[in-house]
Amino acid sequence: MVEMDRRKIPQLVEAPKPKQLQSARGAAQFIADMSLQLRNIAKERGLLTLQGLLEVTYYEAFETAHIPEIDKNEVDYLVELSGKRRKPGVRQN
Repeated sequence: MVEMDRRKIPQLVEAPKPKQLQSARGAAQFIADMSLQLRNIAKERGLLTLQGLLEVTYYEAFETAHIPEIDKNEVDYLVELSGKRRKPGVRQN
């Protein structure tokens, strides 16, 4: 087994949570921002695999942070246009 110098292993510390991180969307936006910065570093250093993974992370987090809110009237109108009945459990705003 490979011995590791414990001084080089980063230790996770519980950081205070800003208001931005108290909601799922806020956390997703924070992750998008951080992953974009990390992606740019990976790109500058030619770390192509990391760059690609961080791009996927960024797009997933950004998409989650920016889910559009659809007005209930708009949902009802779209359902009416489709000619289908509303299914129970479909999210309405």
